[in-house]
Amino acid sequence: MADDLDDLLDEVESKFCCSTSASKQSTYALKQTDQKCANPEDKKQSRKQGCKKARHDNDDIDAMLQEILDDDYQPISTHVSQITRQNQSKHTFSSLILCCPVFLGGSSVPHGIGTSLSQRACNRLRCISCDFSVIMFEDQEWDSSGDYLFFRNNMPDHHKLKAKLRRKKDGRAYACQCSWHSAVSLSDLREQQQLKWVCGKHKV
Repeated sequence: MADDLDDLLDEVESKFCCSTSASKQSTYALKQTDQKCANPEDKKQSRKQGCKKARHDNDDIDAMLQEILDDDYQPISTHVSQITRQNQSKHTFSSLILCCPVFLGGSSVPHGIGTSLSQRACNRLRCISCDFSVIMFEDQEWDSSGDYLFFRNNMPDHHKLKAKLRRKKDGRAYACQCSWHSAVSLSDLREQQQLKWVCGKHKV
């Protein structure tokens, strides 16, 4: 009977006392870990490691973004941009060509860009008073009954303006909203002081 009781006590001790000891050891280990974490030097080291990891992650993200940008980048054709620049320069150049001096003339006088060497009647006239483009009628002249109100009310209706036009061989009739003129031969616009017309620039 005593032997059975000793065996039972040994079994109880082995089960419960060992588990208590293991529990104590686990608690001790946890306390030691907490103490290590509470150490300021360990905290600094932990922060440094965290910063290094964050920088590493940022570097990885930057590298991935750069790869995406490199894949999406497509250089623009320089040939297309050169053509665009050439067209722009041509447009700028054409918009600066003016007659010098400005000539008027009849239908026998060729029209275009007038210069001292190439005496052509300007066909791009514009009035600086009424801001209308000057229109021309070939082999025509204005009737003497035409007046300011007629041109003011009928410009730029060609059909209505023809009411004051008369047939004139080699003549050319000019008009804006506030002025009119008939020409047969070549003449310098500066000689017609009443006309506020200028060359409106030619395109070539």
